[in-house]
Amino acid sequence: MEKQELVKRYIEALINSPINLVGYDNFDEAYHFLYIDSTLPVKAEDLGQKFIDVGTGGGVPGVFLSIEFGVFGLLIDSVCKKIDYIKHKCEELKIENLEFLCIRAEELKDKGEYREYFDSAVSRAVSKIATVLELTAPYVKVGGKILLYKGPGYTEELGQSVNAMKELGVKLSEVRKYTIKGKDRFLIVFEKFDKTPEKYPRKVGIPEKRPIR
Repeated sequence: MEKQELVKRYIEALINSPINLVGYDNFDEAYHFLYIDSTLPVKAEDLGQKFIDVGTGGGVPGVFLSIEFGVFGLLIDSVCKKIDYIKHKCEELKIENLEFLCIRAEELKDKGEYREYFDSAVSRAVSKIATVLELTAPYVKVGGKILLYKGPGYTEELGQSVNAMKELGVKLSEVRKYTIKGKDRFLIVFEKFDKTPEKYPRKVGIPEKRPIR
């Protein structure tokens, strides 16, 4: 199946889902704010050979990145019915290169050899930057990237993340501004320069309640 046909069918599966996966029921809006938003600011070299998508929800951005760039992705979410649905749809559409786990990011460290395993991590609409860095950095190799999708309010969050970056072994690499249907969007790109201490991520809920300050 051609790439754009795959994208079309997957978006249709999202907006027609019996469970609430995305906030769109109009195809054109979903195409722009889900698919284009996921892929436009990303370069193939950002992802490497394998990425993790933390808090994937309806498979955004992970499914679209895998379709677009043909790389392996592990998609995780704590809501099992979401993971079950998107896994089923990807199997139906023969979207390969993906694995799915219903798990909290804090618990993934006890689930296999995932620590510092991935070339990159992506996350969209999950939480504030300091929290998401704690949930992603432990699983990214030194030299790898963390890509966070944000709206215009990201600057305050970034300012509150300085200590988290130092503690987790990541640094800000670049901010890519782009526009989707007149709305400003930003891809915040971090690079991992040092190993993340073994104690991270902390127990379930702590990164959200008490971000590293």
